[in-house]
Amino acid sequence: MKIVSSIKTRLSVMLCCLYFMFTSCSGPVPASRITDISDIKAEIDLYQSLTDENDNSISVSLYDRKGKMFGNDSVKISVNGKKVEYRIIQGLYYTKSYLYHTEKIAPENNKYEFQIQLANGKNFFLGSVPSLKLSSSRNIIYDEEAPLSKDFSIHWSGLQDVNRLYLSKSVKVNTKEKSNIETFMEQPGDTIKIGPTGNYTLKKENFSKPGETLSILGFEFTAEKTGTVNPQLLKGSSIKINGYHDEHVNFK
Repeated sequence: MKIVSSIKTRLSVMLCCLYFMFTSCSGPVPASRITDISDIKAEIDLYQSLTDENDNSISVSLYDRKGKMFGNDSVKISVNGKKVEYRIIQGLYYTKSYLYHTEKIAPENNKYEFQIQLANGKNFFLGSVPSLKLSSSRNIIYDEEAPLSKDFSIHWSGLQDVNRLYLSKSVKVNTKEKSNIETFMEQPGDTIKIGPTGNYTLKKENFSKPGETLSILGFEFTAEKTGTVNPQLLKGSSIKINGYHDEHVNFK
C-alpha cells in the first residue's frame, strides 16, 4: 500500500509540474480574440528631456487577462495622432517581448494622448499624461570639485515639475595592501522629495565610513508625473512620464 501511495504522490507531483510548465509556456491570447478595451492591461512609460520636449522616448506594453504580454500589427497604437511602431524583441530561451515604441513625438496642448485600435477595428482612448515643463541645469549651483574637509551644499531654483532627488555614491575602498590599483564601489542611493527650489547639504561626517572614502556624489533631479488611463482597462494599467537633470561632484 505504501508503494502504491508513493506512486500516486509522484504522479500527482508530475502532473502539477506539467500543468505549470504548460501554463507558463503557453502564449498570450491571440490579438484577434481581444475584442474590447476591458480585455487589456496597458503600461505606458514616457521619458522626456527637461531641456527639449521633442527629445523623448515612448513605450507601451499590453497584457491580456492572464497577464501575458501580447502585441500584433493588427493592434495599432498612436500618440498625438502619430503611429507607435510595433516591435517583437527576442529574449533568452526563446522568450519574446511585444512592445510598441517610438521617439521624438512633440506634445500637443502640453500633453501626450494615446489611442488604440483593436484587430476588430474598434477605437478607444488609451490614456493621457501632461508633458514635463522645461528647465535649465544652469539653475543647479554647486562646486564640481569639493574637499572632503568641508560640508558640501547644492542649491537649485526654477526646476519646474522636478519633485524627486536621487542621490548615488561611489566610494574608494581603502585596503591595507599597497597597490597601484584603486578599487571603487557603487552604493545604494537615497531618494528625497523636493520642490522646484531648494538646497541640500551633506555633512562632512557622512562622507566616509571605516574602510571607505567618498569619491563621487551623483544628483539626479527628476520630474515624475502620472496620467489618466481609460477606466475600462484592466486593473494595474498605468501611464507615467519622467525626465531628469543629471549632475555629479568629485571629492578630493
